[in-house]
Amino acid sequence: MTKKRIAAAGLCCALLLAVGWHRASASGEDTLRLTLADCVRTALEQGEEMRHAEAVYESARAVYLQARSTALPQLSLSTNYTRQIESVFRKSADVDIEAFEADTLAPIEDRVRELEKALPTSGLLGLAGLFSNTSFGSENTWTAGLNLSQKLLEGGSIWNSISAAKHAMRAAELIRVDRAEETTLQVRVAYLAALLADRGVRIAELALEQAESQLERVRLRHDVGEASEFELLQAEVQRDNEVPVVMRTRAARDLAYLELARLVNLPSGSPIQLVTPILEDAAVPAEPAAVDTAGLVDLALEAAGIDALDSVARARKSAVGVAASGKWPSLSLFADYSEQAFPSDLFPKSDDWQKNVSAGAVLQWSLFDGFRTRGAIQQAKAEHLQAQYTLQQTRELVREGVRQSQWDLMRAAADLHSRSRTVELARRAYDLASLRYEEGASDLLEVASARIAFQLAQSNEARARHDYFVALAQLERYSGRPLFTALVPEGVEER
Repeated sequence: MTKKRIAAAGLCCALLLAVGWHRASASGEDTLRLTLADCVRTALEQGEEMRHAEAVYESARAVYLQARSTALPQLSLSTNYTRQIESVFRKSADVDIEAFEADTLAPIEDRVRELEKALPTSGLLGLAGLFSNTSFGSENTWTAGLNLSQKLLEGGSIWNSISAAKHAMRAAELIRVDRAEETTLQVRVAYLAALLADRGVRIAELALEQAESQLERVRLRHDVGEASEFELLQAEVQRDNEVPVVMRTRAARDLAYLELARLVNLPSGSPIQLVTPILEDAAVPAEPAAVDTAGLVDLALEAAGIDALDSVARARKSAVGVAASGKWPSLSLFADYSEQAFPSDLFPKSDDWQKNVSAGAVLQWSLFDGFRTRGAIQQAKAEHLQAQYTLQQTRELVREGVRQSQWDLMRAAADLHSRSRTVELARRAYDLASLRYEEGASDLLEVASARIAFQLAQSNEARARHDYFVALAQLERYSGRPLFTALVPEGVEER
C-alpha cells in the first residue's frame, strides 16, 4: 500500500473516531436533551431580549405614574431648626436701656420730669423686647408646617401628559408581547437550522460510510484480481472526497448549535441533543400545501407590533398638546399651615409655638419665551409625523412579509412533494448502480454519480422540510394563527 493510501486511511480513521467520540459525548449523562418547547420557554424566561422588553415596560409604567401624579394634590410636611450665630439685629435686641420705674411717692412735678426723660428711649426698648421674641433676635428658631397644593389649569399639559404616558405604557406592553413572539420565532428558526445541520451531518456520514464500504469491496476485488489498480484509485478518491464534506457539515452543525445555545442562554460548550422530530416524516402532513392561509394579512395588521406603533403615534399626538400648553396660563391653589417657636432654651415648650395659616392661588402666564414653545410644538408635530410614517411603512412591510411567507410556504410544499419521491428514486438508483458494479455491468463512476445524486436528493428534501416549517413559523409570528404549533404539538415532541 502506498504512502498516499496510508495517509488517506489514517485521515478517515481519525474522522470516524472523532464522529464516534461526538456521538458518545452526545449520549452521556451530562447531555442536555432539549425539546423545542423547552428552548422557547427558557428563552422567554431567561433571554436578554425579554428582560430588556420587561425593563422598558417597567420604565414606561413609572413614567405613567409620574405623569398621573401631576393631576393629584401634593401634600408635604417640613420641619427645621435654626441656630442664630450672629445677627444684625442683635444690637437692637441688646440695647443698654434701663426700664422706666415710676416713683409713686415723689411729687407730681418730679414724676412728670422722669417721664419726659424716659420718653425718647421707650420705642427702642419696645423694639428690643419685640426682636427678642422673633426670628430676628431669637437664637433658636423651630418651624413645622404642612403645604397643600393643587394644579387646576396648565394649558392642557396635565391631561395630555397623562394620555401620552398611558399610550407609551400601552406601547411598551405590546412591544413586550411582540418581543415574545419574535423570540419564539428566532428560537424556532434556530432549532430548525440546528436540526437541518444535524441531518446534513447524518447524510454526509452516510455517504462517507457508503464510500468506505465501496472502497472495501473494491479492495477485496483488487486483491483477488477482479478489479484494476485504476478502479481502486477511483474508490479511494471517491472516499477521500467525502471526508471534507463531513468536516464542513460538522462545522456548520457546531455553528448552528452555538446560535441556538446563545438564544436559549445555555452554558458555552454544553453537549446538546435535539429531540423534537420536526424534520422527520411523521411531522409533515399528508398534503403540505393544504394549509389555510386566508385572512393572514388582516390578522398580521392587527398584531401586537402594529398596535404598539399605533400607540406610539397616539402618544406623539398627545405630546403635541403638552408642547402647546406653554402658550396658555397655569392656575394652582395652595394652603399652608405652620407653627413656629423661638425658645430661649434649645428645645421649645408647648406654649412657645405660634400658629400661622395661609391660603391662596397662583396664576402664571409666560407672555414671551423667546419662541421656545413654538420650537417645542414644531418638534412634537415632526415626531408625530415620523411615528405615523413608521406605522405606515411597517404595515407595508408586514403585508409584504406575509405574502412572501405565503409564497415560501407554497414553494416549499411543492418542493417537499417532489423531493420526497426523488429521494426514493435516488436510493433505488444507487442500489441498482452498486448491484450493476458488483455484476460487472457498470463502473465506479456510475456508482459515485448515483451516490452523489442520492446525497443531493436527501439534502434537498431536508432543505424543503426546513423551508416549509420556517414559512409556517413566520406566518404564525405575523398573524398569531397557530399554523406551526398545530403541526408540532407539545405532547408528541420527544423521539
